[in-house]
Amino acid sequence: MSTNKTASSSWFAAKAAKAAGPKAAGSKSVPEPKTHDCLLGLSFVFTGELSSFSRQEAVDLAKRFGGRVTLQPSSKTSYVVLGEDAGPSKLAAIKKHGLQTLSEDKFLELIGTRVGPSGTHAKGAGLDEKFRKKMEREEEAIRSAAKEMEKREKREVKEMKEAHGGQLAGSKISDMSSHLWTTRYAPKTLKEICGNKGQVEKLRQWLQDWPSSLKSNFKKPGKNAMNVYRAVLITGPPGIGKTTSAHLCAKAEGFTPIEMNASDTRSKKLVEDGMNIYNLSLDGWIGGKEKTNALGVTITNRTCLIMDEVDGMSAGDRGGVGALNALIRKTRIPIICIANDGGAQKLKPLASTTCKLPFRRPDASAVRSRMLSIAYKEKMKIPANVIDQLIEGAQSDIRQVLNMMSTWRLSNDTMTFDEGKDLCVHSPPFALSDAVREAILTNEVGHSAKMNEKYTILTPFDVTSKMLGPYLFSKTSRETLNDKMELYFHDHAFVPLFIQENYLKTHPAGIRDLDGPPKMLKHLRLMDKAASSISDSDLVDVFIHGPEQHWSLMPLHAVCSTVRPASFVYGSGMGYGGPNGMSFPQWLGQNSKQNKLGRQLSDIQARMRLKVSGDKVEIRQSYVPALFPHLVKPLVTDGSDAVDDVIERMDEYYLTREDWDTIVELGVGENKDDVLKKIPTTTKTAFTRRYNAGEHPIAFHKAVDLGKAPKKISGGPVPDLEEAFELDDEPELADVSDEETKKPSEDQDIGGDKLIVSKSKKATRGKGKGKR
Repeated sequence: MSTNKTASSSWFAAKAAKAAGPKAAGSKSVPEPKTHDCLLGLSFVFTGELSSFSRQEAVDLAKRFGGRVTLQPSSKTSYVVLGEDAGPSKLAAIKKHGLQTLSEDKFLELIGTRVGPSGTHAKGAGLDEKFRKKMEREEEAIRSAAKEMEKREKREVKEMKEAHGGQLAGSKISDMSSHLWTTRYAPKTLKEICGNKGQVEKLRQWLQDWPSSLKSNFKKPGKNAMNVYRAVLITGPPGIGKTTSAHLCAKAEGFTPIEMNASDTRSKKLVEDGMNIYNLSLDGWIGGKEKTNALGVTITNRTCLIMDEVDGMSAGDRGGVGALNALIRKTRIPIICIANDGGAQKLKPLASTTCKLPFRRPDASAVRSRMLSIAYKEKMKIPANVIDQLIEGAQSDIRQVLNMMSTWRLSNDTMTFDEGKDLCVHSPPFALSDAVREAILTNEVGHSAKMNEKYTILTPFDVTSKMLGPYLFSKTSRETLNDKMELYFHDHAFVPLFIQENYLKTHPAGIRDLDGPPKMLKHLRLMDKAASSISDSDLVDVFIHGPEQHWSLMPLHAVCSTVRPASFVYGSGMGYGGPNGMSFPQWLGQNSKQNKLGRQLSDIQARMRLKVSGDKVEIRQSYVPALFPHLVKPLVTDGSDAVDDVIERMDEYYLTREDWDTIVELGVGENKDDVLKKIPTTTKTAFTRRYNAGEHPIAFHKAVDLGKAPKKISGGPVPDLEEAFELDDEPELADVSDEETKKPSEDQDIGGDKLIVSKSKKATRGKGKGKR
């Protein structure tokens, strides 16, 4: 156990040192290389901490000049760059394979002295024979792929012209260069799909086995245990080829793909009607053509339904996912559902009826060849390391890489490593030589770096770990003040609470070089500054969420509540080697408890008003402690014998059984919640049972009969006061006798009305015999 703890602490310490950055950042400059590909053909592994460059900066330097960086040393590694506190496993691998090692100075010297292939007359001179042949094979594959794409485009244009009788000649439709690159260079075969080859093969095998699975009623699992499902759910981030893979696999196995976007087919009725693929249209029968469904798609016995953006069905779509799930249970054709977030709550109904097929982001090596082929066809000179930089900056989103390349092609046909890095994210501030720095600064990139950078929403845990970690405020940090404030806006309600809960758990980097009493004094000062800043943020928060609602103060609140406190106490801790882990804000639970007890205390004060005259505060401070020895203590000391006395005392103050629980919860000091543990279980049971069995006075009652509702007295309209005064001036009417009042007027006599027929009384027959 002690060995594991030692290894764990050393790993955390190495991680903290790595995140803290180099000791003498910027003390060494990068020499001017003789060629831009001076490290081409070399493979590097970095271990330990360098004195002048951080790990990421050193890796970027190697990639900038054509080098290849791997994580673990092997027999193919050219050099291992050693720093302080190198990893023992990597040192053992160096000794095992007999690898060459370089210090930081030797690595910089290699950059300034080595000549790459572009500086020699013979192509590929100075490279290893295996690497040179590998480069030649890759270049030949790129050229052949570009020629194949060009032939395919010409063939498609020719087919379009023949289909329209030559009417497209000279139009924009026949000019493929006017199409978007994401459409123009979309994969046409399974071979052209980048990455996720294993998942694509599983999907193709599932479609291939569909007829036999349908015949066996989905009882046989098959090779990949997928044949028991009638549908497949493909999940993964956007832009990695999910929809394209579904279409190509369906076509490869002879299925007719019918794509329906779940964002358009939303409600239950629309899902049931729109997905009825066997709902044939009469146009096909009347015209003598092939049978088509309501969507105009030709119906065959091998049809595949592709439901894209399934997670686009929101909660207001009234049963859309449920209708889709019901369709999957009885479908007789394969259904492929596609979603970005496989763990979404709305997709839970599909968990038991679909086979999950997660797609991950492809590596740069899986996308590089395809992008280089497209660049070669478009006559763009982009090195492989620049393509890798674009792929990493776009987080393997192939569509975004193509969009960046197509936009860049409008004004340039070449791209350097620095231009590619600026197109994705800002380059790090290296201590470069004047010539190299001038070359970087004169690049006309347009400062559109942040526009192409992909953002991900961070959780409050991630933001807190980043804010209080040792890197964000270190000397080598690349983040500006705006970048640090953006972390606050990932969740402006929770991030300040997380900072307030965890800012005392770090080991500040500002006291790393101190020891003894000076270290403790400096630590206290830093904590005092951080606490003062958090207090200032509370004052700002009053103006934001108060009656005035000055929302323009949100940036100021971000600085006072998050950025400034973290700038004082940042350092190791909470996953960076500290003994204390990150905690969830306890204020949330305590605030909820305070609100609940406040409501319960209001109820107690309202019931006790018939006996006492104190307000809510006096009840809490004076009466509750005074009642505690009479309502709770007897149950602890006397047990079941004190139950009747306690109930009688509760009835005097109109307190209920729930009020007794509140009084116990409001106890402080010796009267805390753990007093319940001192009361025997039998006593608590007897207390509850006797209280429920008896009758107790009620503090409030209604004075109306709860049986029948009182009858409403019908009254006439409310008289106008002015008319009431005018009636006094009018002459009094003569009294009318009762007989004249009871006598009906001629106007009300309906006997002479011809439209009203009165029924005549029938003559009654006698019981005796009539005379004949």
